[in-house]
Amino acid sequence: MTTKSHMKQEILETPAMLRREAAHWEAQAQAIQELKGQRNNVVLIGRGSSGNACTFASYLFTLRSGRHPIEFHPWVTTQPLPDADWSDSIALAFSASGQSIDVAEALRWLKSQGALAVGVTANPCEQMTLATVADTVFRLNCGEEKAVPATKSFTAQLFAVAALAGYPLAQAAEQAAQAMEAILEGEAVATLATFLEGARTIAWIGRGPSYAGVLDAALKTQESLGLPAFGYSTAEFLHGPIAMFHPTDRVVLFSGADESMDSKQAVAATLLARGVPFLTIGTDATHEAALPIRLPEDRWARTPVFSFLSQLACEELAQRRGQDPDAPANLQKVTRTL
Repeated sequence: MTTKSHMKQEILETPAMLRREAAHWEAQAQAIQELKGQRNNVVLIGRGSSGNACTFASYLFTLRSGRHPIEFHPWVTTQPLPDADWSDSIALAFSASGQSIDVAEALRWLKSQGALAVGVTANPCEQMTLATVADTVFRLNCGEEKAVPATKSFTAQLFAVAALAGYPLAQAAEQAAQAMEAILEGEAVATLATFLEGARTIAWIGRGPSYAGVLDAALKTQESLGLPAFGYSTAEFLHGPIAMFHPTDRVVLFSGADESMDSKQAVAATLLARGVPFLTIGTDATHEAALPIRLPEDRWARTPVFSFLSQLACEELAQRRGQDPDAPANLQKVTRTL
């Protein structure tokens, strides 16, 4: 398979999307901030890639406000529940398709208990499931995605999160777009795809905001390649999971220059002792990066760049393996769970 997939085409649209939409995302976030009023608690709802965007949001809202958001599990609303007061909360429901039934139902329930209900979606339709229950909708405006794996919509969600958390986007969006374009001009995608080739199991490792990126890289590996893959915090990896990795596996570490070195060094030393091949991706300033790439100054804005690279590497490897990255077997773009 050598034709350009929808997945790749959609990934390649990301830099232009960032430049086009950054100001619009900030404006929507400001309008929602005004609606929020004195509601100090943030509730996050999502599944799949949108759930990984919620993990990203947990870091950014905490770092910005000092208050840890609540990651709300949709199964809660399938149970008999007593009345509860959520009027001090803003509920952010992430669904790129806008058709995730359990996410919409969780948002509906929180709204019924007093929360300000906000849907975050790429779906422009006014009658989609999420829009029918939300008080207001944050539009990602990232364009249609035909491939099953969420790529540009996931990146758009990350920037929407940053805007909603109060981070300025203009510089971060431009630097991220430039970093993505530098990846396209170099050999990083081919290098990473070659490193992953032949792996029995793949672990993606990172910490801080990058943790959401490794979770989504693992999901893209599972979806587009059908391989066992896991995403771990660099610190959490040392608490047991590292023991199951062997020389037939591969480990990829996302690294930022200003992140703590202790856990990364401990992971690297243990992997070396176990004979597990690993690849560290970061900037030249990290020194230990075997695959240096350009990264934005803002730490949070590096996650979209790591994700961009991992998305392209998964698509590239799927092509090499003769797999269709757009339509993995037995998967659909919209998963309707209750």
